[in-house]
Amino acid sequence: MQGVARVLLLGGTGLLGRAVGRRLLADGHQLRVLVRDPDRAGQYFGRANVLVGDMLDAGRLESACRGAEVAINLVAARRNRPQSILQVNIDGARLLGEAARAAGLRNVVHVSSIGAQLDSRLRYLSSRWMGEDRLRQSGVPTAILRFSIIVGPEGGLVRDFERVAALPGPAMIVAGRAAACFQPVVLDDAARCVVAAVDRLDLAGRSVDIGGPEVMTYADLLARLCAARGISRPWLRVPVALLRPVAAVMEAVLEDPVVVPDELRMLDRDNLAGRLDVIPAMFGFPATAPGGWIADKWKPVPAAPARS
Repeated sequence: MQGVARVLLLGGTGLLGRAVGRRLLADGHQLRVLVRDPDRAGQYFGRANVLVGDMLDAGRLESACRGAEVAINLVAARRNRPQSILQVNIDGARLLGEAARAAGLRNVVHVSSIGAQLDSRLRYLSSRWMGEDRLRQSGVPTAILRFSIIVGPEGGLVRDFERVAALPGPAMIVAGRAAACFQPVVLDDAARCVVAAVDRLDLAGRSVDIGGPEVMTYADLLARLCAARGISRPWLRVPVALLRPVAAVMEAVLEDPVVVPDELRMLDRDNLAGRLDVIPAMFGFPATAPGGWIADKWKPVPAAPARS
């Protein structure tokens, strides 16, 4: 049985954040959530202490950390809008380390990505590594959980695939061979790992790569969405080298492009945890097999009946 802790949750209104928040509350933790948009924090009102502010505001972050025992950081930017990757993924982690040290937090749980490393060709993964490094340098005990792709019933990867499927034309455009391998982690399993790390002081100072019990390629995942949604359009596989200039233009002119060049580069890289049993081995519960889960959870959501 885990103990009850005073937890500060950052990024609690995102896909993973909402799942982590629900589990923290169900487990009886005293929860404080720092959010930029209170309109997205409805699940917390009356159940948690909701603070409005940006973690890039050092004063607000220090105030949010004060009185907490543990901070969970789920905040990350994959693109440069509305805030830059460097600000969010690197400066945000540095500010959290400073605020956590000043407040005397006993543990920080920081969610990152498998493959985080310094590489000038990979903007996002480099920023994740630098954020991890800023936390390590702060001296605050930090557990770094690096996930492969997290799959939920909506948002995230599902939204990306839906946008690809919705592009006009007789065929769906697929980048390259789409052969990069992933170990998808079902959303609730990812949330369970994050919350378990609150009391896992043995993870402090460690980086753990976390993947699910099955290996799937990007093409496998897209095919499963098409099967679940009944999408039968053919695929047009376009070499990544040809898509990069188009993606660069979209990134420059669109607020929310379908893809950016950095994401295309990451699609050429495997994203694996190195073992299939990492969740039961590290966290003591059986991981959900994503294949069967996807077939059920990625079906279309029925439309709400019209009101008379």
